[in-house]
Amino acid sequence: MPDAASTGTAASPGGSVLGSLFGLDADEAAVLADLVREGASAGGLDGARLAAALDEGRPLGAALGLPPALSEILYARAHRWFEAGRPERAEPLFRALCTLDGTVADYWIGLGICLRLAERLDLAELAFATAIRLQPDWPLPLFHLAELLARCGRLAEARDALARFERLSAAAGDATLKPEAERLAAVLAAHRAGSSSRG
Repeated sequence: MPDAASTGTAASPGGSVLGSLFGLDADEAAVLADLVREGASAGGLDGARLAAALDEGRPLGAALGLPPALSEILYARAHRWFEAGRPERAEPLFRALCTLDGTVADYWIGLGICLRLAERLDLAELAFATAIRLQPDWPLPLFHLAELLARCGRLAEARDALARFERLSAAAGDATLKPEAERLAAVLAAHRAGSSSRG
């Protein structure tokens, strides 16, 4: 599974943000840019303008000229589906939001939670890791990652993520998830105690 660092958008040695996003060298990035231009042009879009906007690092939605209100509507609808207990209906909306603007950590958290509930744990981990990369000082994605890692039996990693969550939450004065974090810490401590008594 790719790590969060490999999903960055810094320019690659060839200077292409698109190439860096997909881990391509300069030649491969040039081929991708050509494909974007051709595909967009075939669909009636200005392919050169689209490829240039993406290469400048603009989100896909902005490069396509979509109004920002579209993301707000999709986000509100995704939340409504999730709150109604229908994460399978919320997931494609969060996925669309991440595609249209992959720079918003909250979209990745929503997608990660839906994926976790659907038992697609590797993809959920990648979504949470992406949110952490985008907003490293935000405690929320670390909490969700800690929960996921504990569920996967990766207890040492879960304890590390939870400790980072607790440090960031304390620094921000945010106690929103404190009861949930305390329950997770107790579960992790019980696992540690159980494994040390058996060992």
